[in-house]
Amino acid sequence: MAASLKDRVGELERKVIALEKALAHTTRQLDWRTTFGIAADDDGFEEMIRLGREVRAKQRTADGPDADPGH
Repeated sequence: MAASLKDRVGELERKVIALEKALAHTTRQLDWRTTFGIAADDDGFEEMIRLGREVRAKQRTADGPDADPGH
């Protein structure tokens, strides 16, 4: 017969506790050097940079001396 909901939840709780204990003994180095360069040679990242530059260039043009003061 299938386990009851109470039994299934109890088993899940035990597994979560075991996972939490296992993870408590691990260390994660939070250092910018571990992610620096992660997007190197990534075409999607390069496209994002290019589009961001285009947006900023358009904003500089829109905010120029002839720009609408209400903008």
